[in-house]
Amino acid sequence: MTRLPDHFWSSLALFLLPALSLVLPSGYSYGPALLILVSLFSIRVWWGKWQLPKEVWWMWISFALLALSWLIDNWISGERGSAVEKPLKMLMTLPCLLYMAQRPPQSRWLWHGLVIGALGAVGTALYEVFQHLDAWRAGGFRANGYTNAIQFGNIALLLGLLALCGWNVGAPRRVLWRAWLVAGFASGLLASLLSGSRGGWLALALVAVLAMLYLLSIGHWRAIALVAVLSLGGTWIALNIPQLHLQERISQARNEVKAYKEQGNATTSVGARLQMWNFGWHLYLEKPLFGWTQQGYMEQKRQAIDAKQLDPLLAEFNHPHNELLDAAAKRGTVGLLILLAAYASPLLLFFRLLRSTDNFKARALCMAGAVLPVAYVGFGLTQAFLPHNSGVMIYVFLLCGLWAATLTVLTQPFLHRSGC
Repeated sequence: MTRLPDHFWSSLALFLLPALSLVLPSGYSYGPALLILVSLFSIRVWWGKWQLPKEVWWMWISFALLALSWLIDNWISGERGSAVEKPLKMLMTLPCLLYMAQRPPQSRWLWHGLVIGALGAVGTALYEVFQHLDAWRAGGFRANGYTNAIQFGNIALLLGLLALCGWNVGAPRRVLWRAWLVAGFASGLLASLLSGSRGGWLALALVAVLAMLYLLSIGHWRAIALVAVLSLGGTWIALNIPQLHLQERISQARNEVKAYKEQGNATTSVGARLQMWNFGWHLYLEKPLFGWTQQGYMEQKRQAIDAKQLDPLLAEFNHPHNELLDAAAKRGTVGLLILLAAYASPLLLFFRLLRSTDNFKARALCMAGAVLPVAYVGFGLTQAFLPHNSGVMIYVFLLCGLWAATLTVLTQPFLHRSGC
């Protein structure tokens, strides 16, 4: 009987996470669940081997602090059951990291998983659109898969962006490899457009700036020009495809901003967000240190609605549709700093790795590791993206997998310098 290679289970988990994320109910959970089970059943592989680079420890500590802040908030707010599940899963990234440090995954599984996941997302979106073709043509339907339209569109776009990070990995079949990655990027972008999620556009702009800065730092002027041309050309093409309703969505957003400023109309998508942001900001100013907790936030919102300070339509939302304001209003400056650490620590980890190696495979993984938190910052500007089960599972486990995958291509001297 042929023995499975040591990297098989970690590689399979890293493949399943993006590949199934949007094509099955809770598809983002299969890869992490497999990784948790394997790491626990293989405890003898990593027990006593705690040699992780200090930057990786800082990343995990930021995850643990975020999980702890959520647990405390949930406990004070009287929430149990599923509210405890997400923080516990975040804490379980530690045995997964220790296991993958001993059994690091192969990066090619990740790149293929990202492309297949993006292709699955656009397939799901197109199927839904054809099922509701008349409503979609009228601009009244948005693809949402097995989650809501915002999560679906943003995650699809994320898969496409991450796939594109592997641009220089596929030698010797570079042309076929790049065509495969472009298919993944285009699929993720189209699925995002079909979802009608405008928040993803902000993340796309932030990631484009990050890519330009990276290319500028390594002096790839041709690539910079190509990114600029493709960005401008792609935007122009998308705006001029009437079926995508982009111009309508932009015009609608402008009108909704104007209606809120002039009439206080909070019954629109943009108007509701502007009112919720204002409400969240004022709550933060009232309790700037530890915030109101989830229970306090909902109670204050109920009182504001009763006092006719908020539109009654906002009663159904349990967050202000902004990641930073959500943390600040509910968990104060302490919670806000913890959230910022959860963004910054992986970004610094992968930025340092990026500067420390000339290996093109490692650079591709590090770029993906930098894109992930930057994209989440963009998503979080108009949505509390991370607290969703799909948001947190993809974020923490994919970051852990990206770091572990670099172990197959990084040199030992770096690991030694990092404190291993």
